[in-house]
Amino acid sequence: MTKRIAGRRDRGVASIEIVGLLPLVALVVSMILQFVASAYTANAAESAARAAARAYSLGQDPTTAARRSLPSGIQPVSVTVHGPKHAATVTVHIPRTSVLPLHDVSKTVVMP
Repeated sequence: MTKRIAGRRDRGVASIEIVGLLPLVALVVSMILQFVASAYTANAAESAARAAARAYSLGQDPTTAARRSLPSGIQPVSVTVHGPKHAATVTVHIPRTSVLPLHDVSKTVVMP
């Protein structure tokens, strides 16, 4: 009879443990998603900076080229070009896509 009483008291313990772990699992999943979003934004900013530098070296508008190379959900804040026509430094600045207090994304490319 002692085993029956102990077994009855242990019922539902697994459910309580799962409910207690759900917030932790949700936090870890959201942190992973935020990391993926920031890495995606950094990659998109670098691609946009390359496209803008290429366009500038060909005599085209670098801002338009940067906007065209970015996905539809991301818009650059600014595209800055420094240097003469033979070597340009292009910086693309994109606001953060994360709810975490991370910094904005800026990528610089030098195109000969």
